[in-house]
Amino acid sequence: MKKTTNRRNFITKTVSSGVALTLGGTLLSLNTAQASENNKRDLSNLIIDPNGLCDLPKEFTYKVISKHGETMSDGHIVPDKHDGMDCFVATNGDIVLVRNHEIGLNLFNNDMSPEPEFAYDKDSSGGCTTVWLDKDLNVKKHYLSLTGTIRNCSGGKTPWNTWISCEEVSEGFGAGWVMGQRHGYAFEVDPFKPLQKSEPLKAMGRFRREAVAIDSKSGIVYQTEDDMKGCFYRFIPNVNDKLAQGGKLQALKFVDENIKHTSKNPLEIGKKYACDWVTIDEPDPEKNTVRIQAKDKGAAIFVRGEGMVAHSDGIYFACTSGGAAQIGQFFKYTPNKDNLSGTIELVYEAKDNSIMDSPDNITLNRWGDLIICEDNSQKKNCLIGLTPEGKHYYIAANYQSEWAGACFSSDGNTLFVNIHKEPGMTLAIQGPWQKLRNSRI
Repeated sequence: MKKTTNRRNFITKTVSSGVALTLGGTLLSLNTAQASENNKRDLSNLIIDPNGLCDLPKEFTYKVISKHGETMSDGHIVPDKHDGMDCFVATNGDIVLVRNHEIGLNLFNNDMSPEPEFAYDKDSSGGCTTVWLDKDLNVKKHYLSLTGTIRNCSGGKTPWNTWISCEEVSEGFGAGWVMGQRHGYAFEVDPFKPLQKSEPLKAMGRFRREAVAIDSKSGIVYQTEDDMKGCFYRFIPNVNDKLAQGGKLQALKFVDENIKHTSKNPLEIGKKYACDWVTIDEPDPEKNTVRIQAKDKGAAIFVRGEGMVAHSDGIYFACTSGGAAQIGQFFKYTPNKDNLSGTIELVYEAKDNSIMDSPDNITLNRWGDLIICEDNSQKKNCLIGLTPEGKHYYIAANYQSEWAGACFSSDGNTLFVNIHKEPGMTLAIQGPWQKLRNSRI
């Protein structure tokens, strides 16, 4: 999806919804009283799927594109734990999906890479798969495109049409920090080429990685860290589209040094806080110390930074466990013209789980609605749309697992999204999107 939607006027009206939200610098304080009275979300617009897989609104349909256990065209089995993903267009018009697999460790009998010759680490079986689809969403070919990594959670699409896949690992018994090789890196995947051996982008940092988003104007790579004591990072490459050629890793610091923790030091919704960046002296440490180095220099804590997307007006990212209720926040970072510093603002904080609980991966549709994947402990995980007017609507719900990897086809008509596990699978959802938006709450 070409992410060029202008969201400067994302929020323009006040509605009753149970969250506080502002984007593009426009404040919206939503009334929480009604939501607090009844903590049960209204999913009445979703029709129960007789197959028990995916509840959708009327006139919407889904198609299972690929799932764990199937045999791919390269002879390998589709891995489980489908996670971050994005959509590309081939020169012949084919739709190309690159999808992460968050394969962790089996402590007693760990799986090795199915292609050790092309593996970064032959003792690790995580990585990415690539799926080519025709215009009717039939699979034309399907193959491994990255192997020998571990816990490939999220990542991001680059302006030069590659996929950055990130390892979400940490220290501790069974956490994957060290296998046959060191882990905790980002890897670059070409969606249009077969499996190749990939080397880690070490200068981008070694930490509990989650998502990346690249500012196409400056070439700066922004990064989130899925850790309760994580930080928000940027990587300034020496050459904009050549990340392997090194660069500088930095972490965000508030100019107001009293703000050290973005949940414990509550931020005012919509207020722009001046911030600066501190340089990480050792981006590739032996132990998991990148965030410690950052905090020693005054960097702030962002609680479980996850999904992220870049726009012309700033970088938006989710903190899955952020906020007083610990069920989600959204922030927006706006760089100054010289990119030396900038401002950050809290644009969303969930007050209860009646609307949204634990936002994870995010994307946009053609109208600039934020499409949010939930990763919560409720009976159902939902896909939620949030309009520029601050209204929300439910796109889908499933009983199995978290949603992940939401992304749209280039024409905006098909939403591709993953159900993470039990088994992991990729769905294509289609329907009257405009009509669904008109029914928003």
